[in-house]
Amino acid sequence: MKLPIIPIIKSVTDLRYQTAEIIKLLEQSQPVLVTRDNDTVAVMLSPTQYQQIINFFEELEEEKETEKLEKAIEEGGKFTDFNLIDKKQRKKLKIG
Repeated sequence: MKLPIIPIIKSVTDLRYQTAEIIKLLEQSQPVLVTRDNDTVAVMLSPTQYQQIINFFEELEEEKETEKLEKAIEEGGKFTDFNLIDKKQRKKLKIG
């Protein structure tokens, strides 16, 4: 995932009066920081950039879960046989 280091800074007033221009920046994958009284109040990203960030964090989470599973296997961890769980527990856990 590659994001520009320096985003474009626009004020809330700019956002109000230059919406089309700001949308074009976003379409060019340029993030926009929105400020009010010199305080950052929002960060705008293109849908593609947003999805890249979501995918990146999902991959990190999957790696983390995989590492936990591998560690449990290495340590001889016990796993549940879901066929031994009764119907009430299955429904509660929302499995099979």
